[in-house]
Amino acid sequence: MRKHRLWAEIDISALISNLQEIKSRLRHGCEVMAVVKANAYGHGAVAVARALLGRGVTWLGGGDSSGALELRHSGIEAPILILGAIIDDEAPDIVREQVTPFIHSVERAHFLNEEAARQNRILKVHVNIDTGMGRLGASPRSAVGLLQDVWSLPNLRVTGLGTHFSAASAPTLHFAREQMRLLNRVIDDAAGLGYHFQTVHAANSAAMLRMEDSHFNMVRVGIALYGVDPDGFFRDVISLSPVLSLKTRVVYLKTLPPGMDIGYNRSYTIHRETRVATLPVGYNDGYSYLLSNKAEVVVNGRKVPVIGNITMDYTMIDVTYAGDVHVGDEVILIGKSGSARVTAEELAKLTGTIPYEVTCLLGKRVRRVYVRKPRERQKVLSDVTSTD
Repeated sequence: MRKHRLWAEIDISALISNLQEIKSRLRHGCEVMAVVKANAYGHGAVAVARALLGRGVTWLGGGDSSGALELRHSGIEAPILILGAIIDDEAPDIVREQVTPFIHSVERAHFLNEEAARQNRILKVHVNIDTGMGRLGASPRSAVGLLQDVWSLPNLRVTGLGTHFSAASAPTLHFAREQMRLLNRVIDDAAGLGYHFQTVHAANSAAMLRMEDSHFNMVRVGIALYGVDPDGFFRDVISLSPVLSLKTRVVYLKTLPPGMDIGYNRSYTIHRETRVATLPVGYNDGYSYLLSNKAEVVVNGRKVPVIGNITMDYTMIDVTYAGDVHVGDEVILIGKSGSARVTAEELAKLTGTIPYEVTCLLGKRVRRVYVRKPRERQKVLSDVTSTD
């Protein structure tokens, strides 16, 4: 394996295993949309999509036009739904590349119809119903009117309907059940007017596991694919493995005497002779400043503390009791070695955020290295630089 300063190791075997576990929980015939927005939650959208398509994933979900077009320009021809909004300047490429938009207003529907007519194309669209997220989508009251309008447009073809749960991971499912009721009412009202949908989708990762009636005929799975457990209940109901490990190397070692201060603002003072290692990772890479003097990393199979304030490009750690450490040695920021482990969930708690943000914020300098690990034997698949 080529040596890097900082890299995210993406375990394709774990990704595929997670997909298989997810598929085992679905109704027969239910399709899977792999959500690969935000560069597949930091894991690399193109590589993730290629690994999953043909193994049970039939759709890809993107957050915006740029992500969807990156997939198309990489030769991926599978259906792609843009889960977010489309601005005017993006419409020509969306129509040309036959990417499916999630329609949320009459105005956007007419604009896309005009662009499709200009290109002499028929654009397939899904209609977004806002049942309680409050972000994008037509209200249940106006949904039938929107459907009638969109169905009348000659260059748009409505093939799907969906909504977005806002609290499917909450301790109780009361609000998610109300969202389901509203969506089902829209489906019934549309059917009464003769409108039917090839695809209906609502379930995210949490709803997929907790609400079988929300599966309809497609689920949109994101965070569960990547083996991250943001709310702590996945581990009780399904066996998932983290796909991403974040690693770096020691670039400098020094032994400092008691009384020395470490880093900006002298936020950490050494109270004994200390072996300090410097790592080439900082908040510019997505390793949060808020982890200063809080996080631990894994060196030689042992957890050791981050000391001093994390800087833009560097982080210091105390390796006094980590055994024989040398410049060039591997350090695990997220991942495990033996029984020592650091998780994205752990880092999220330390910084007061959610695990999604921990992986999504991994920056441009973080190389994505794709491996398979059958029987603990690594095989490097590819070595790419992130383009997010």
